[in-house]
Amino acid sequence: MKLVFSFLFFILVLCFGSNQDKCHKNTVVFRNNLFVSHSTLKVHCKSRNDDLGEHFVKFQDPAYNFSFHDHLALTTIFKCNLWKGARLEYHRNFTAYEGAPIYRCGALYTWDIRDDAIYLAKNDKPEQLMYSWIKG
Repeated sequence: MKLVFSFLFFILVLCFGSNQDKCHKNTVVFRNNLFVSHSTLKVHCKSRNDDLGEHFVKFQDPAYNFSFHDHLALTTIFKCNLWKGARLEYHRNFTAYEGAPIYRCGALYTWDIRDDAIYLAKNDKPEQLMYSWIKG
């Protein structure tokens, strides 16, 4: 059984490893739509291998985004921390992207950051309320 699994894994690596150039990168986007407060949004995301650092997105500035290929052998996960408010007194920690069991190409995760909550639209489908802000 282990031999069959190893063989199938090897075939998957050959197929997807050679097609990575044809596979569009996945993208995660953070839009500051804090219309009421007009506060700056602070974003800090990291995965198992990459710390993307802190980014500050002012109200009506272009969105902050990053793109990547899913890791073939390990599930790609990006965890993010967001802060908003005059003194960054509101925050939220969450998983902004988690890869699928199969190799994913060209996924678009758009996080719409609003005064009331944080919303997500996957691949341009209607957005959904995902998280409320935590004060403190």
